[in-house]
Amino acid sequence: MNIDELLGESRPQKLPVKSAIYAWGYNQRGQTGRKCKEFHLRIPKHLPPELFGCPGSGNSRWLDIACGREHTAAVASDGSLFTWGANDFGQLGDGTEEARKHPQKVKALETEFVKTVSCGAHCTAAIAESRDDANISSSRLWVWGQNQGSNCPRLYWGAFKPNTIVRQVSCGAVHAVALSDDGLVQAWGYNEHGQLGRGFTCEGLQKARILNGFARFLDEAPELVKIIQVSCGEYHTAAISEYGEL
Repeated sequence: MNIDELLGESRPQKLPVKSAIYAWGYNQRGQTGRKCKEFHLRIPKHLPPELFGCPGSGNSRWLDIACGREHTAAVASDGSLFTWGANDFGQLGDGTEEARKHPQKVKALETEFVKTVSCGAHCTAAIAESRDDANISSSRLWVWGQNQGSNCPRLYWGAFKPNTIVRQVSCGAVHAVALSDDGLVQAWGYNEHGQLGRGFTCEGLQKARILNGFARFLDEAPELVKIIQVSCGEYHTAAISEYGEL
């Protein structure tokens, strides 16, 4: 699959043949990918294609990018996922806990076409489809890092049925939510601030559970609605319904 197939008929008429990644800010763990020893980078600077194994004169386009507390992940137009920065919890997905200051392709996902990525504080999640098997779900969820059970990407269904098409994933500091193509939302991780949407707070790591209701107002009973977009803050979560309600 290539970028044109992914975007389909809705793609812009004039799609740029190149795009670039710029990075700046705190750099103690190498999360900006820039070749310098400074910890505070105040000016956005382009990361050259050579860092990602692309010739300087070649085409390079990017589909998505995400930042964690001290690591970064980016999806190239060929479906490859690159990660760099801190790796104390295996959030780079390379099977180690060694930090890297420069981007490296996540080899465990080379058989997948990665579509989108999200970074939590110390974890990473990606949605991808198989490059080889057309009979499995076209969008599957992969997770790794802190509280995700592996320092390599692992296929994760959670509370979804196997082969559910996963539309979106978003990671908070210590929790995550995933949205299915039919509008169901599952959440897992820590819930000390109620960020899992279960109507109560609790301590400890919580298994994935599908949210079975959303209240329009605080004094109303929850009702089941179709969700089309989700997003996690550090310790809170938000969603938009098919009717445009927040």
